[in-house]
Amino acid sequence: MRVTKSISKLVLGVVAATTMYAGTGHAELKTQGEGKAQTLVRSQFSAALQPAYDTFASHCTKCHEMARPISALRTGITPISGGQFDAKGIRDYVVKMMRKPNSGITKDDAKDIIEFLRQARDLAAK
Repeated sequence: MRVTKSISKLVLGVVAATTMYAGTGHAELKTQGEGKAQTLVRSQFSAALQPAYDTFASHCTKCHEMARPISALRTGITPISGGQFDAKGIRDYVVKMMRKPNSGITKDDAKDIIEFLRQARDLAAK
């Protein structure tokens, strides 16, 4: 009986901690709008990172709304393919998009977008 109470307290503690963490998982990544009109708040990024935001916003919304990468940033999972959106996944995804015909993403653009998305993912993970 005593062991059962200890286990119950431990389980409740883990659930409470997980719930607290999950509730704040993307509190640091600021967005505006809802649904397909959702965008990232540009001003939350440093002055040095804002040009990379602009590159991201111009290229990564040609084929789909910004809500799609926002979802990936918040969850760490790409919404369509279900792939990981961690540092490696971000790089792989941007390279894949760069290789699409008519994407207009140069190698320099890709580097900027990758760096921006990694920084944004770090914000989302706070």
